[in-house]
Amino acid sequence: MSRILYVATSDIHIKTFHVPHIQWLKSQGHVVDLAIENRGGHSFDCIDEVHYLSFPRKLISRSHPATLRRLRGIIETGQYHLVHCHTPIPSALTRLASRRWRRRGGKVMYTAHGFHFYRGGPIARWLTYYPLEWLLSVFTDAIVTINREDFGYVRRNMRHKAPFLIPGIGIDSSRFKPADDKEKARFRAELGYREADFIALYTAEFILRKNHAFIVDAARILVREIPNLKILFAGTGPELDRIQSRIQAAGLQDHVVCLGFREDVPSLAAISDVGVSSSRHEGLGLGIAEQMMCRVPVVATEDKGHRELIDHGVNGFLFPQGDHVTFCESLNALYSSPELRKEMGQAASRKAEAFRIERSVAAMGEIYSQLLS
Repeated sequence: MSRILYVATSDIHIKTFHVPHIQWLKSQGHVVDLAIENRGGHSFDCIDEVHYLSFPRKLISRSHPATLRRLRGIIETGQYHLVHCHTPIPSALTRLASRRWRRRGGKVMYTAHGFHFYRGGPIARWLTYYPLEWLLSVFTDAIVTINREDFGYVRRNMRHKAPFLIPGIGIDSSRFKPADDKEKARFRAELGYREADFIALYTAEFILRKNHAFIVDAARILVREIPNLKILFAGTGPELDRIQSRIQAAGLQDHVVCLGFREDVPSLAAISDVGVSSSRHEGLGLGIAEQMMCRVPVVATEDKGHRELIDHGVNGFLFPQGDHVTFCESLNALYSSPELRKEMGQAASRKAEAFRIERSVAAMGEIYSQLLS
């Protein structure tokens, strides 16, 4: 039996991404604790102990020194064999806090859910995040990536001991699965949508990186060609109020709907005609992958994460960042051709098979076994 500390931004992050992996660790007899910020009020039956800390989104914050001290105390007194950290700020603080503990034989693993530097990204991000990740890799035993671009940076440039590439954090195919025409009609009626509605679903936290404003602005154009358009935003976050105000100012309340946090995302995915993402950058794009598993074609920004999932013109469309014209053309092509939607949806489902939760958990299991041996 080993003792493992999971460190991540928040309980929401753990709830969304990591419960199956933690359940696997528990099934192997390990003790798993959490160090997270409480943002959603979630509880976890599979966790032994939870430490609540402050993890602001800002790179520089007055709370970081206090969090660093608390993390150091938790790690050095917890008798852990492995510390597994996620997301940039918590992972930076964790690796700094673990330095003395590592010298006594502890191991630190970092899962990069998408580096903030990327091909074609702002130079400011390269000047900030790349040196930071390079320096912190010295205090890291293994770095896990979920797309090939990030894996290339890790394998070639970082200074840790072991690079790994896994097929994302996994799609639960028992929850996300295709619905036939009768089921879609029933689900739509239950959720208050008509069979004639053309539904585009965007599942994402309301933060600047997800760029919801782009889709709101595109909707001004799209409703002229697609009068029955319904764009559904599922999620919550600090940008929610601003986006709702933008929707109201544009008079798009009948076409763009902010649903807030939803437990029924699988049903929303199943009734959708198309999945969309306007994110500025993604490690992979879980919302898109889940919709693909439901046999839904997708339209998304061209970035390192979406390129892992979308074969342009086969199971969906990629469009350049900020390009409203290409985004609208792609949605119109899918709207005007049910046959194309069906063909691309089937291809999307086949592609999504590679990203099932079972594959991700198996890959992570091998990594855990290697580090804990």
